[in-house]
Amino acid sequence: MRRLRLPAGLLLATLLVGACGQGNNDDRSGDADVRAVLITTTEAEARDLPIWLETPGQVHSRSAPTLAAEVAGRITRVTADTGDAIEQGQLLAETDTSTLVLQKQAAQAAIERLEVHIANGKRRVDRIEKLSAKNLSSQTQLDDAREQLEAFNADYKAAVAQLAIVEDSLTKSRVVAPVTGVIQRRLIATGDFVNRGQPLFEITRPDQLQAWLPYPESVALRIRIGQQAKIYSPLTPGEHVEGVVTELQPTVGNGSRAVMAIVDLDDPGKLRPGATLSGKVLVETHRQAVMIPNGSIVRRPAGELVYVINGTIAEARIVQPGYQEDGMIEIVSGLASGEIIAADGAPFLSDGATVKVSE
Repeated sequence: MRRLRLPAGLLLATLLVGACGQGNNDDRSGDADVRAVLITTTEAEARDLPIWLETPGQVHSRSAPTLAAEVAGRITRVTADTGDAIEQGQLLAETDTSTLVLQKQAAQAAIERLEVHIANGKRRVDRIEKLSAKNLSSQTQLDDAREQLEAFNADYKAAVAQLAIVEDSLTKSRVVAPVTGVIQRRLIATGDFVNRGQPLFEITRPDQLQAWLPYPESVALRIRIGQQAKIYSPLTPGEHVEGVVTELQPTVGNGSRAVMAIVDLDDPGKLRPGATLSGKVLVETHRQAVMIPNGSIVRRPAGELVYVINGTIAEARIVQPGYQEDGMIEIVSGLASGEIIAADGAPFLSDGATVKVSE
């Protein structure tokens, strides 16, 4: 019996075809895994969402008296400078008192002279009264003596008042702090001549500060007295001061409805008058808002959407975003709380795509 021998080339081709056919069967078994997009998922949660309106602002002192000169004179001494902490009653400056001292001496001399005139006038009136009782003096002389004594008494009261004025001026020549606080500005120097009423120092109260927050007309109507506020300073990252809106003032401008929200700070911490700040006011709270991570929203030509995961299938869902807070975004419509959506990998999905959830 003769055996059929195949040519060597034909035998090699037959073996290759068989091998290729076996490999194609293995690839088809993994097609589903190759087409699936690897993603992570998150659940839409419902929680209260506070709505804050943020704006830059500035710190002001609630009580900022300007200390002015109460007497005219040349400044002979300045004992406080800008930035100094001061106590109530502390000496800040002094003015020249040489003229006031001379005025005081003159007033005292006038009083002494009038005291002598009054004593003599009383003796004269007593003597004329005795003579008049014996009909040895006329009534006219007695009346003249009494009138002169009254004039001396009036001049004495005027001299005493003048002395009190001079002593008061001497006291006010010493400029003392009316309140405990900090010198915000020193406006004088030793040797300056100041007039009565001229500003000398600006004083602030670090424990009584206000945050002034300007809001434009577009949102001004949402700001109300009594709303909660948080104040942040660039000097103290991560810290904030809380307060409430205590006053609303219209900003400068014809027909403008913009407002300045003023927040009293009972515990200002490290804030100082004149410093810049960032403040925000709580205008409303959305109850049980649907919240998802910002990265879960994908922008497509059709609009903003998320991919809801049903088993291993991704369903494109157009949504309406709302406010954002701490990396989360509110979904106003298009998604319910509790639904599972794609998180990482969402931008690589399409409607109906097969997904594989990473653990």
